[in-house]
Amino acid sequence: MLTFGAVIKQNAIKYKNKPAVIFQDSIKTYDELNIRANKIANAFLNRGYQKGDKVAVMLKNHAAFVEVMAGLSKIGVVIVPINYRLVGPEVEYILQNSESRGFIISTEYENIVRTVLSRLPQLDTILLVNDASNEHMADYESFLASGNETEPDIVVDEKDTFYLGYTSGTTGKPKGVIISHRSRILTGMAAAYEFKIGESDVHLVAGPIYHAAPWIFLVMQLIVGGTLVIHESFNPEQVLKDIERYKITNTFMAPTMYNFLINTKEEIKTKQDISSMRVLISAGSPLPTQTKLDILDFFKDVDLHEFYGSTESAITLNIKPSDIRRKERSVGHPFPLVECLILNEEKQPVAKGEVGELYFKAPYLLDGYYNNPDADAASFYNGYFTVGDMAMQDEDGFFYIVDRKKDMLISGGVNIYPREIEEVLYSHPGVLDVAVIGVPDPVWGESVKAIVVPREGANLTEETIIEFCEGKLAGYKKPKSVDFVDELPRNPSGKILKTVLRDSYSNNKNGIFKIN
Repeated sequence: MLTFGAVIKQNAIKYKNKPAVIFQDSIKTYDELNIRANKIANAFLNRGYQKGDKVAVMLKNHAAFVEVMAGLSKIGVVIVPINYRLVGPEVEYILQNSESRGFIISTEYENIVRTVLSRLPQLDTILLVNDASNEHMADYESFLASGNETEPDIVVDEKDTFYLGYTSGTTGKPKGVIISHRSRILTGMAAAYEFKIGESDVHLVAGPIYHAAPWIFLVMQLIVGGTLVIHESFNPEQVLKDIERYKITNTFMAPTMYNFLINTKEEIKTKQDISSMRVLISAGSPLPTQTKLDILDFFKDVDLHEFYGSTESAITLNIKPSDIRRKERSVGHPFPLVECLILNEEKQPVAKGEVGELYFKAPYLLDGYYNNPDADAASFYNGYFTVGDMAMQDEDGFFYIVDRKKDMLISGGVNIYPREIEEVLYSHPGVLDVAVIGVPDPVWGESVKAIVVPREGANLTEETIIEFCEGKLAGYKKPKSVDFVDELPRNPSGKILKTVLRDSYSNNKNGIFKIN
């Protein structure tokens, strides 16, 4: 059966005493992980939980996250991972929208729960990880101890819902994405095949587990019987130390994390032995060409993959190490069992080299949006699905994500895709981070603005940035204005919040992020 609970049960027999999860120097073997998963599952059954009930989880990365994933999946209870950076009203919306009955948190989010508790009468079980019980919340370990170790006698089908993953909500209210066990187990199996991951591998969980990509690769490594090293939050120096300490062989990180890693001070970077690392995977936003080259220069002989995907679609396209240098800015070919189409506004296929909207179908797709038929209607077409990204395909069959449809700007009636401009600016030695947006222009409708985070010690001006684009971009694509900031607004998955940037320049011509 293609369920996560079945995987953990089988591997507890197959890899009984092998480390499954390492977190903060504590090791859980596959057998121990399975026992704790059973206890969590039975504790919730004792509370009257049934298949289809929802339990939300709002934690930084923690071994308990994996136990909960395994335990609840054994009884068909649906997990609702929540972004731990959200605030009260945002958390309340997801708990309400998902109809969550249980909530697992750590102490730092206790005040958020207290502020929303009176408006969420359906919450009957709130567990605190790493803290004692109080009048409203039970201690996670005590709750776990109340369940027995036997395998739950609940039939869970592979088509049952594994979890509800909420989108980042950069363009409106977050949408609940219904993900089945079958979808994510098949994704993990195909990922192990595509990225050549096996039982001897050690995977670093560096990104937040609530996000789709770290979740997928966590599942992938446990499916094949490898070991997870979980970091509570991302710290470049700790990443380098633990690569040496645990002989980590593969990891997934978002581009901004790679950027921080390769820009760590040289004396720190060169201190650790990172030769065990053999597979690096990136996604979440485009990996700038210069960052790719820096990664390959730092991690010798590593296989670097960059994939394109989403919460809804898992992994859709992937460019392999053999192509990553020669096919600049490409996201490669379709992931195994994925079919892709690029369609115009009339839903007709476009010619090679032309830009259109990317549609795809695969066994990894969502089952739909939770209680949101309008979103379903807007995203599905003839069995294919889209998240609204614009793409093109070259004569060799390689795909390129040109930009988000909503990020495209129109200046003087011409479509301009910010990603192309950002690629050029990232190659400037003084640019650490950059976002390009369209801002209102009385003559052209929109004009190109670059918002730049300079590297430490760089002496950048608006003129030098614009001049740098000379001969690299057509005149109409060159930035007409440049602002310099300390940092760009990002969501926890590393995506730049261009909606926030555009709004700031619409409401205030100087922008709310500009350095004084």
